[in-house]
Amino acid sequence: MSDRPPVVSRLRATGVLLQIAWNTDRPRTVAAFVLLGSEAVTAALFAWWLKLLLDALTPINTAQIVAATCGMAAAIAVAAALNYTGQRVQIALRDRTLAQVDERLVRLVGATPTLEIHETPEYLDQLHALNRESWHLGHAIPGLLNMFATGIRIIIAAILLAGVSPLLLLLPLFAIPTLALSSKTGALFELGNDRAAAPARLAHHLYELATNPAPAKEVRLFRLADELTARFHRTEVEIQRIHRRVNLTGQALTLLGRVIFMVGYFAAIAYVVTLAVQGRASIGDAGLTAVLAGQVLTLVTGSADLIQLAFRSLATVARFVYLTDFARQHTLDVDARTTPPRRLDDGIELEHVSYRYPASDHDALHDVSLRLPAGATVAIVGDNGAGKSTLVKLLAGLYPPSSGRVTIDGTDLTHLNPDQWRRHISAAFQDHARFEFLLLETVGIGDLATRDDPVAVRAALDRAGAADLPAGLPAGIDTQLGPNWPAGIDLSGGQWQKLALGRAMMRTQPLLLLLDEPTAAIDADTEHQLFQQWTAAAAKLRHAVGAITILVSHRFSTVRMADHIVVLNSDGTIAETGSHTELLQRHGTYAELFELQARTYR
Repeated sequence: MSDRPPVVSRLRATGVLLQIAWNTDRPRTVAAFVLLGSEAVTAALFAWWLKLLLDALTPINTAQIVAATCGMAAAIAVAAALNYTGQRVQIALRDRTLAQVDERLVRLVGATPTLEIHETPEYLDQLHALNRESWHLGHAIPGLLNMFATGIRIIIAAILLAGVSPLLLLLPLFAIPTLALSSKTGALFELGNDRAAAPARLAHHLYELATNPAPAKEVRLFRLADELTARFHRTEVEIQRIHRRVNLTGQALTLLGRVIFMVGYFAAIAYVVTLAVQGRASIGDAGLTAVLAGQVLTLVTGSADLIQLAFRSLATVARFVYLTDFARQHTLDVDARTTPPRRLDDGIELEHVSYRYPASDHDALHDVSLRLPAGATVAIVGDNGAGKSTLVKLLAGLYPPSSGRVTIDGTDLTHLNPDQWRRHISAAFQDHARFEFLLLETVGIGDLATRDDPVAVRAALDRAGAADLPAGLPAGIDTQLGPNWPAGIDLSGGQWQKLALGRAMMRTQPLLLLLDEPTAAIDADTEHQLFQQWTAAAAKLRHAVGAITILVSHRFSTVRMADHIVVLNSDGTIAETGSHTELLQRHGTYAELFELQARTYR
């Protein structure tokens, strides 16, 4: 997961978690430590009052007996009150801290300028592991607080035991092997979770395939239920095999640690009993030792489990730290970058651009040199996997080129502020998101400045060829979308795609409009009419801001209307470029594809 040694990751995770808790709720953070520390002192006072009570029995000292009894009762009452209050404070602090962790992760991942984090297997493994182990985060804050309280109790117990005999200071030392072996066990569990991350992600994917409605048709049509179940079973068996080996080793280490401490515990009790028999220690000393040794025994055995749980929790926090570090590495120096132009005068140019996905061994795009003049309407065609969508994402700045560069009016795109550049872009994709909000919001978020403006939303829907869509819904543009919500309705694939197009039309003067097969779920005639509208709109934008419109489509009846057409080979290189007429005259790849598709309509 990281180049750092595990202990460094855990120490840093501890610091990050405490910092988040401190920044989220300082009063409760302070209160939690104070209450737990006070509870530890109260437990020690109970043992001390017990010693005084036993000492007062021989000879009888009535006043001391009364005082000690009252002291013990007060210690019990105060401890109960502190425990109850501390639990409430810990729960509140835990909940607020978890909410802050989730908010930070959503903000960091969502604000990362590029998509490469979603293409990196290690990142995806850690993200899935964090989601799978999110319940561990709930134990992180209580675990740290209880480890603090345990440390305080052991220190106080050691001081009181030293008052009986300095040799009893050896008893807490017997806890060191137990705690060290528990630490080792926690590290083993962490390693097991790392090794199981990839198969766990696969198991989750198989589960989603079997239970989600989207793939349900194909699962039933192709009778895949047994196949998915078998694969899920094999994957779960592999996950269990990894954890079984780790758990057996961890249990053996934990048992060894507890045996070592039990030797010290019984030795301490035997030693104090011997002192009492010899008259070198009082009955109260023996009682104090028995109570404190019992407390230390309980603390140490409990700490073994606590440390293992804390290590698992901190390992989960360490995943969060890794993910936030990874996200920050992709958001450096954003504010220092150049502001993009308000209009395009020259256009966009790709200079020997190649791009390779993080987990791939070949280029998706290779040595692409291309000039897109300001004001142009450009169509991109090619076989599936030729790199059309990759090219679109490079133009949007969603991927940085592996080599070469993309320039905007002569300025390297990687030097532009990505957030500001995207304010000048609009886009619609074939694999669009389904935002299950009110229809008004689902479309309106295409331009946050006017997201709640029904006039702007209706105008965008009109430009997307979906002006009549709200009329067929129960509450018009205020209809809740998504069948999972109260009064929510589902839409057809074509209707969802029209809403995605509506989002793309919310920005009225983008410098770059990217349409990556945005009408794949819409019939050819409707697509043709829409592109005629967009071509007319592009002509107006050409004069206003020099806007460039990029269209990816397999329908050549639409493609032919573009000013420029770019044909990509299956290896991600450019086959040819030109207008529809020019490309037909060359009798090359485009002409062959056009003629092949034209035959199907004859």
